[in-house]
Amino acid sequence: MNSNDPSSFYHRPAYRPPYTSQPPRPFVQEDTLKSELIQIERKSFKLTLKENPRGRFLRISEQIGVKYNNIIIPSTGLAEFKKLLDEMVEANNEIAAKGEKKESPIVVPDVLAPVDVKPAKRKMSDEARAKISTAAKARWAKIKSAGKKLLKDE
Repeated sequence: MNSNDPSSFYHRPAYRPPYTSQPPRPFVQEDTLKSELIQIERKSFKLTLKENPRGRFLRISEQIGVKYNNIIIPSTGLAEFKKLLDEMVEANNEIAAKGEKKESPIVVPDVLAPVDVKPAKRKMSDEARAKISTAAKARWAKIKSAGKKLLKDE
């Protein structure tokens, strides 16, 4: 077998320069026209209508903990996006009306008001709290006895 044979298991391709990252994109001035925040269960959604030299767009940002997801919809597609969203809401309400799902129908408010209130914390019953503290005390006693046993063995 020839050492230049490309079918060789040990063949290495010709030298390639290392990968260089793309230069950063130039800064584009974006003007915020309107911004609203809505919280649904544990998710926060921020809808921001912005404009830059290329045109207007809607940015929908979803925040779950420290993670962000963004969707950007150009203004030319907002009417179609709203139409599809309305169809999805209607379909969900029809399914709920038929009784296939026990969820309440979704009502989309005309104006999304900012949410300043944090969701209420779940309250634990005294009985559940007592069970947890008893279990924790029992685990802590096991850990202490194991530690004492290790100290005696040394």
